[in-house]
Amino acid sequence: MEDLRCICCGRQRVIQTSWTDANPDRRFFSCPTNGCNQFTWVDPSICSRAVQIIPRLLKKVNKLEARLQTRNRERKLYICLVASWCIILSMWFVM
Repeated sequence: MEDLRCICCGRQRVIQTSWTDANPDRRFFSCPTNGCNQFTWVDPSICSRAVQIIPRLLKKVNKLEARLQTRNRERKLYICLVASWCIILSMWFVM
């Protein structure tokens, strides 16, 4: 097993996942200290086809999540609008 200490500062390295377009879903050991750029790949590099496919899939997922958030926000605004009109109408009938 490889030594999990950073050679620069001696702190315990942590495992992280790269989500860059060049290395999507590839794990690596990195130092938790800011400014220390020591890292070592854990996983072997993936095939070129996966490098093309994974970033596109991630972009689609992000776009769908953004659309879902927009729809949830619109739904909340619609509920607030209906509730406000109900309150206004109930106040109008009371007078």
